[in-house]
Amino acid sequence: MTAGPITTAAVLTTARLIDHQAVPTLEPGPGEILVDVAASGICGSDLAAYRGTHPYKTAPTVLGHEFSGVVRAVGAEVTGFAPGDLVCSAAFSHCDDCPECLRGHANLCSRKRNLSHLGWTGSFADQVLLRPNMAHRLPAGLHPVAGALVEPLTIGYHAMRLAGPGAGRSILVLGSGTIGLSSLVASRQLGYGQAVCVDLGPEKGNLALAVGADAYVDARAGDVAARSIRALGGPADVVVIAAGYPGVTDQASRAVRAGGDIIVVSYFEDSPSVDLNALVGREITLRCSALSNPDDFDEVISWLEGGRFDPLPLITHHFPLAEAGAALLLMDRAGAPTGKIMLHVSTDPGEFDSQWAR
Repeated sequence: MTAGPITTAAVLTTARLIDHQAVPTLEPGPGEILVDVAASGICGSDLAAYRGTHPYKTAPTVLGHEFSGVVRAVGAEVTGFAPGDLVCSAAFSHCDDCPECLRGHANLCSRKRNLSHLGWTGSFADQVLLRPNMAHRLPAGLHPVAGALVEPLTIGYHAMRLAGPGAGRSILVLGSGTIGLSSLVASRQLGYGQAVCVDLGPEKGNLALAVGADAYVDARAGDVAARSIRALGGPADVVVIAAGYPGVTDQASRAVRAGGDIIVVSYFEDSPSVDLNALVGREITLRCSALSNPDDFDEVISWLEGGRFDPLPLITHHFPLAEAGAALLLMDRAGAPTGKIMLHVSTDPGEFDSQWAR
């Protein structure tokens, strides 16, 4: 890449400090795609890096990987993409050559390269460089803000695919952040039945109900497992762990039916204790879900192209890129009732009405 005209980026310079900086314009190498970012969501992993607790994304860096944008230029070796294409992207580029990639499990690639790591800047910027195997074309006419939600939606869809066919099975989602709600959305697309979400506070409940939950359990109001079972009319066929709070695995094992499934899609800051005897004695299947694969992107994009659901209610707050620091500060606030926070680069934050004040 070579230096050129100046663009801007929100740079994490140290823990909890974002500096909006002028940076050189990027040029794509032979196997790269240059994308003008339109909109970028803030992920929980971005928040961890902002706090200085992420295992490998450290300052100084440009965060961001949940985004959409327009292809500006492609390298000489790139096929399948052209300037003007609206695209989204995975958070990483897989190697295409390790045993996991050859088995079709790009999400488990042992040599993946990640945005916001080892000098590869993320999408809290005017521009980002991608590799073709991580980029996905979006349908013409799709709103770029909806396109920025594809990546987190694929995480939920991948988790629910691991849980198996819906076939009317009931689902309990522990944690109503973006990944939990993405799992809920995926369960609806896959034919699951009764769905209950759990989190803290009425605002999270309003959000869960808006995107398809049949009921919501406020974890502040008592025994989560017992109240969830009552709301479902019986133990859940599938429990999704989408938040890594203390005791969540015990709640899941108490709320799932004998012979049921627990899907873990959350990461944990600490090493949680798990009562394996409780799982073995009731023949409960525990599966873990990591990231997503290209075919997950194809499926979620087909939902949007077919108008099968509206992803925009997942977003509660909109900020211009220049206010990325304020957006992360809001997300960092204990108990802040936020859904997905969207940073607008070329899109207009004023086009959207936030559900809650900043």
